[in-house]
Amino acid sequence: MITTERLMIKRINHDGDGQLAKLLADPTIQQGAHLLFSGPQPSSFEVDFLLQTGHFYAIYEQRCPGKIVGLLFTQPSELAGEGAVELGYFLAPACRGRGIMTEAVRGLTAQSTKLIVALTDKDNLASQRVLRRAGFQLVKQEDDQVLWEKVPCSHE
Repeated sequence: MITTERLMIKRINHDGDGQLAKLLADPTIQQGAHLLFSGPQPSSFEVDFLLQTGHFYAIYEQRCPGKIVGLLFTQPSELAGEGAVELGYFLAPACRGRGIMTEAVRGLTAQSTKLIVALTDKDNLASQRVLRRAGFQLVKQEDDQVLWEKVPCSHE
């Protein structure tokens, strides 16, 4: 578990209590994360299948530790070569605009010894601010996407 000033970030492998499915049912999250499910709310099978595609971390506020407010995920990167990971994330709409995702990304990336890359849509300025504030550098802009990277900190 990773803790920050306001957050707890825990690795998850399944959605035992259905909180993640409820979060994923939000249309703004599905659209922003480019997720497609068989219905408006993902089935437990779809959520469990999604959780097998990488490493997933639930974000909780310390003042309300029983409710998932967002998700971070990493997977091997096809964009930056062997050993790098790609970062993705989303946050419940009610929690946006308070620096929660920036704090969560900083907390997770501070633990990494690998190059981390992230892609954002060119018009997703909020996500670009998160990455910039979390120490990522703009690498490349192409058509409708922007590539960011963060070199790992030395853990000596």
